[in-house]
Amino acid sequence: MPRKLTLLLLAGGILTTNLTLADTPADKIDTLLEQAQTLLGSDIDDAEDKIEEALELAPKRADVQFLCGQVMGIQASQSIFSALSYAGKSLDCFKQAALLEPQNTDYKFGLMMFYLGAPGIAGGDTELAWQQVNDIAALDEQAGMRAKLNYYRQTDDDKAYTETMTSAQQRYPGHAEFYYQHGLALQQQEQYEQALAQFTQATNAPIDDEEAHFKLSALYQIGRNAVFSKQSVQQGIEALLAYVEAVPADTGLPSEQWAHFRLAQLYRLTSATDAVKQHLKLAASTDDKQLQDNIDEF
Repeated sequence: MPRKLTLLLLAGGILTTNLTLADTPADKIDTLLEQAQTLLGSDIDDAEDKIEEALELAPKRADVQFLCGQVMGIQASQSIFSALSYAGKSLDCFKQAALLEPQNTDYKFGLMMFYLGAPGIAGGDTELAWQQVNDIAALDEQAGMRAKLNYYRQTDDDKAYTETMTSAQQRYPGHAEFYYQHGLALQQQEQYEQALAQFTQATNAPIDDEEAHFKLSALYQIGRNAVFSKQSVQQGIEALLAYVEAVPADTGLPSEQWAHFRLAQLYRLTSATDAVKQHLKLAASTDDKQLQDNIDEF
């Protein structure tokens, strides 16, 4: 499968660390990180400015390096003439984050996903990605399962993916994560009915990741799945309404505005004109260019 450089943002957002420079105000760096994170979906050039300032102040903070990897990865995916330069910066930052905190599986996961998403000319390497998979598994069994599943999906190894997913759901039957992840894979394959079943199981699972919010994400995906399939529309509406009520701010999850746009799409399927207008208006209060483009085309 031909691979192009993509940035895969990790569920759970940016993790903080105790590594700070003695003469650098930690609060200022944290503020720059928050600003850069917020700008990822709306103004990537401003996000780059913020992360570069943070790098100058605290190059030894792993969370700064990690967000740098994300920002530069997005720039690489959106650039034509500077793609390779940005890809190199992204890779360097992900490597630094993993080196600074070698026990942090999220940073190793980011590096693994870079190796899987980038073409060879930009630093992509499936063997190096698999090395990160093994390192993650050695540190944390559940995180290792997650890494293997993403590796097999990215390399189109359907048999290994299916076997590993079955094993993961048997090993962690009460965890929302693996139902949610399998739902995404099925949705990508346009197996919408099966995807809905997995997302529903995720919402009912008793155990969730406090940072990744898989149960909330599954609610959003139930609505999104209904948009794609044009089936189970009422269930999709109810899930999105519950999502809007529950989603916390600044988590890296789809925004309330995206949820309102999905609701407008679903209400249009039911010919509920007033509800369509109401949710489009709520969706329009956004700085997200992609969402605004979708609203304009609605």
